[in-house]
Amino acid sequence: MNVQKHTRRRFLTSSAIATLGAGAVGTAAGTQLPRKGTASAAPSPTHHTPSSIPFFGAHQPGIADPTPTNAVFLAFDLKDSTVKSDLADVMRAWTGLAAALMRGDTSADTSLVSTGSTPGKFTMTVGLGGAALDQLGINRPPALVDLPLFPGDELEVAASHGAVFVQLCSDDAIYLGGAVRAVRAAAKRVLRPRWQMNGFRGAAASTASSNGRNLMGQIDGTNNIAVSRASTGGPVWVDAVSPAWMTGGSYVVVRRFRILLSKWESAGSSTRDHAVGRHIPSGAPLGAHKESDPVDLNAKDPSGALIIPDDAHIRLAAPRRGAGEEMLRRSYSYSIGQASGAAGDEDAGLIFVSYQADPTTSFIPVQQRLAKSDALAHFTLATSSALFAILPGVAGKHDWYGRSLLS
Repeated sequence: MNVQKHTRRRFLTSSAIATLGAGAVGTAAGTQLPRKGTASAAPSPTHHTPSSIPFFGAHQPGIADPTPTNAVFLAFDLKDSTVKSDLADVMRAWTGLAAALMRGDTSADTSLVSTGSTPGKFTMTVGLGGAALDQLGINRPPALVDLPLFPGDELEVAASHGAVFVQLCSDDAIYLGGAVRAVRAAAKRVLRPRWQMNGFRGAAASTASSNGRNLMGQIDGTNNIAVSRASTGGPVWVDAVSPAWMTGGSYVVVRRFRILLSKWESAGSSTRDHAVGRHIPSGAPLGAHKESDPVDLNAKDPSGALIIPDDAHIRLAAPRRGAGEEMLRRSYSYSIGQASGAAGDEDAGLIFVSYQADPTTSFIPVQQRLAKSDALAHFTLATSSALFAILPGVAGKHDWYGRSLLS
């Protein structure tokens, strides 16, 4: 196994194509891509089931929408012979596929996995990594950097980075399984699979009234920022004219953290609470009573000591005022399990996912701060890391993912 290591272990944890327009070829048997140079018109989703989310808009769905209970994260590499028109073909095909699947049309899932299932708030979100732009000779946006190797990282190289990214989410795991197969089939001529991560959340996490808990028992998502898909700029959406093809897009960081569950479970409740900076059972900040109580980082006990320790996760992760460090977290738990008869803990933990307008001012400085002294670093291990530019939304039936970049 190829592993990137850093000597210090300090780091973050938190968190069907139906009928296309003229010239497009569906992904029925044979899973063909649209012909090069042809226009693609994704079908207008005029009818939605109660469990479907609209596809068209200034921003891609799957970012500020409700977070379903299941997610699959996919990364691909470009095949060596890939040129810009090849990637454009994939994006046209995926546009039609996403529009169809989001309204409940599974006709492109030739595997039949999703037959009879429902969307379950299905969303598909697509992005590009710096590796794709480099290979195609396209200048990267300034924010699309290569994530540094943070202190404590022990990355599996084959499970990190990537040229093309797809996030698929649904409350229906069967529907999601069919979507994964359809996405792969529609791109197999041009893209080579690199890695896949499957995530899950508790049932409470998909409701508006609860953030749900991760495998540490921690309520995950407290004090997450609130955004609207209709908004522009701000901490999530890119609102700039250079490069114009990113306006309305975002940037996603995906980091997989293995949780050392046995070590965490054997730590005392006080140790766990102080590592997070919250009372684990209630989610309340230390010294408070409810999850919704404000975090007072200056509060001291009668002896004059800080109630929330210097190395508490919530202290180090708190965005500095006016520094542009806010991000929208959308994380999932994962469990690969433990091999029969194997010694040690199971491979389980957190797929940390954050969306932000500029990772160089948000995720990276926050992660660097956490890498120095985060108390949770004693219980977690970063094994995967990637950053992608999330393309703007598809404006209408004649638009497609990345049209202004790849046309």
